[in-house]
Amino acid sequence: MKKVFIGVLAACLLMACTPKQQSEEQAIRELCTYMVEQYPNATLQDVYKTCFQDFFGPGHLVPDTAMAHQYLSAEIADCAGQDLSRMAPYEPTGFRHRFVRVNLSEVLNGNMSEEELFGKFLSAAAQNNAFSEDWSSEWQQIETIAVSVCPAWADSALQAELRFAAQQNCAVRHSESFRNTYYPHYRIVPNINTYQ
Repeated sequence: MKKVFIGVLAACLLMACTPKQQSEEQAIRELCTYMVEQYPNATLQDVYKTCFQDFFGPGHLVPDTAMAHQYLSAEIADCAGQDLSRMAPYEPTGFRHRFVRVNLSEVLNGNMSEEELFGKFLSAAAQNNAFSEDWSSEWQQIETIAVSVCPAWADSALQAELRFAAQQNCAVRHSESFRNTYYPHYRIVPNINTYQ
């Protein structure tokens, strides 16, 4: 009898969710599963980062256009001897896929010019791309689902830090384990069909 009640309760709760809520939850679960499979050394911090990028776009990175271009040039030069193949050439951000991470390997391999990449980056950064005004609530939903998908991501200290960052609409760096394993060097550009 108890199992039947729990089953009925679960079905009622599922029906109470709107299709939008169900599709968002499913998309977050798919993102977290992808992160676990593609980046086993990722942490909850890396989930935050990709979802933050998807929510806000790259605008938080470009206070000075000339300096941003110089930084890109220097980063490309620094990456010349590194193996950047541990990240995909093009990877959608977050669970809505509003933007794409373009690996700097695309410039180093001659598939895209530095100017082309920088232009696409600026086209996204030149406007307010925020999905809504409530990143903190969105992060709470993502965090809950992420930890249910990958219990190893549960870390009370990190979770508290990320919640505080979300309340301030602050970006974070990739986790140290992610940086040391996957060498993330990319720029965020608008998600258009040519990147998929």
